[in-house]
Amino acid sequence: MDKKRIIIALCIAAVLVPAFSLVPCKWPIGLIGMLLFAGVGTWEFYGLLNAGGIKTSTKWGIGSGLVFVAATWFNALSKHHLAYDGFRVSDKALWCVLLIVILSNFFRILAYPDLRKGLESCMGTILGIVYVPLLWSFVIRLFLLGDLSKPGWAAFYVILCMKMADSGGYFFGTRFGKHKLAPTISPKKSWEGLIGGVVFCTLVNIGWWIVSKGHINSAVPFSLLHALILGFLFPIVGTVGDLVESMFKRAVDVKDSNTMVYGLGGILDMVDSILFAAPMLFIYIELFLK
Repeated sequence: MDKKRIIIALCIAAVLVPAFSLVPCKWPIGLIGMLLFAGVGTWEFYGLLNAGGIKTSTKWGIGSGLVFVAATWFNALSKHHLAYDGFRVSDKALWCVLLIVILSNFFRILAYPDLRKGLESCMGTILGIVYVPLLWSFVIRLFLLGDLSKPGWAAFYVILCMKMADSGGYFFGTRFGKHKLAPTISPKKSWEGLIGGVVFCTLVNIGWWIVSKGHINSAVPFSLLHALILGFLFPIVGTVGDLVESMFKRAVDVKDSNTMVYGLGGILDMVDSILFAAPMLFIYIELFLK
């Protein structure tokens, strides 16, 4: 195993864990962090597409995507009757913002002399908005779920589950991986690694259920059965998220979305599984835990 990669991952955890477990989620620093991750992730994704010859309206896509991310933040605050200087965003206003973001990218086709290139750019730009800002907005919904004077436990919970599932997959995969999970997309992923992810994630869920006395956060109780189900679902959905990003990278022949962090790639490489796991948890809460 790569010891340097493990040490770097632990250092990142030493920063993020206190940030997620100590800072009240309603503080503006949370919004800044959410915008930063969404912005860099979107920029990296457009970089992948551009490397593969798919042109995008990068600045416009990032800007319009961040508008939706910010609108999601204020919408979540509004549900708790909180606002900055009276600024509120209702559910209807939020979806109007999303509609404007999507339509504005379609209208940009008219600015291209070559309509074929305009269409390709529009499709790539909208794909980036859906893949990063839209999916990332569910991390914000989880972050601001519950008592806003407390840390964003639900978002921390999903990130912890996914990172432990990734760790279990890496540990089992490097030691016991023999049967390839998706050789044409990600040759290093194995069924043994997936099983390791399920084992690690299930143990984390049981531990969370015990320590929290049966709560994901202050607003969402869950039983041991739900903890076990989520311990199974997280690695499955997260692996799909990993494979989707791997598919994008393999399609354009790029190893990592970025090289800012040794062994871990860029922001997109670190949150690819979370982009799928957060919406899954949000839907699960809405259907089974409310």
